[in-house]
Amino acid sequence: MSKKKKVIEDKITCVAYLSTTGDILSAEKREEKQLKYIMEYAKAHNIEIIRVMHRDVLGQAEMNKHFDLMVDMIKCGKVQGIILSNMMAVSTNIPDAYLKVGKVRDAGGCVVTVDEGNLLMRIKEI
Repeated sequence: MSKKKKVIEDKITCVAYLSTTGDILSAEKREEKQLKYIMEYAKAHNIEIIRVMHRDVLGQAEMNKHFDLMVDMIKCGKVQGIILSNMMAVSTNIPDAYLKVGKVRDAGGCVVTVDEGNLLMRIKEI
């Protein structure tokens, strides 16, 4: 049998966004677990985490401001994408999730989640 050649992908630089819900007393501990979960995935998939941003149990409006800041970082070329534990941790519903992925794709970046993988919106422009 022939050996399969391992395909080496380019390293992606990302911002890790930690988002938890619940009380503020245990938020830090849950975010530490989430960061460990994301770091393990990033190490296995050749993703370099440049910066870590925390939601700190803030509301949805503050989280949307953080997300727009991360999109601006992609537009400036500081990072290539955003890595999350799962998309519904930062979205209120399915259309909101698609809107956020679309913003990142429009900026030229990618959204990677540990649970869903690389979220692509392969829409061809005419």
